[in-house]
Amino acid sequence: MNKTNLELKHHCSDFVSVRKVLSKIGAKKEVVKRQVDYFFELPNKRGGTSPRLKLRVEGKVKTLIYYERPDFVKAKDTTSDIKLYDVKDNNLLPFLKRSLGTKAVVDKKREVWRKTNTVFHIDNVKGVGGIFEIELQKKGKITENDRKLFAYYQKELLPYLGKVIKGSNVDLVPKK
Repeated sequence: MNKTNLELKHHCSDFVSVRKVLSKIGAKKEVVKRQVDYFFELPNKRGGTSPRLKLRVEGKVKTLIYYERPDFVKAKDTTSDIKLYDVKDNNLLPFLKRSLGTKAVVDKKREVWRKTNTVFHIDNVKGVGGIFEIELQKKGKITENDRKLFAYYQKELLPYLGKVIKGSNVDLVPKK
């Protein structure tokens, strides 16, 4: 499956206030889950974007995720191009570790909130701490209305968020 996201990620130490804002804007808490993301070594930036490949493990469900996006910029939405592949083969993780090398492992508890096509992640990342992420998810093109909606969510939440995280969680955790 292919999709395009508008995304922004921040450090966050005030999840209580963030949850209140999410409720106020009509988002609903969906689930709390543990995710372990295995990031693999890839060539460096291509055309201003950082390609990333990870295998996400959520219990028995595994998804191979490839994405490209530029670094996040303060208070600005960032577009990501994402490819997802459901994995049934238990041998893929050791194969990727051996063939590409593991860059880092991100282990997190993720609280997922949703309002229509926007997902809000409240993450506690092992070795990093609190992270909040907004993802407006689309299967087609991002529209001007999408950007306006994203900006509204951002404006409501920004007072409770810390610094923007320029890269990905993989850039924050200790390397393997």
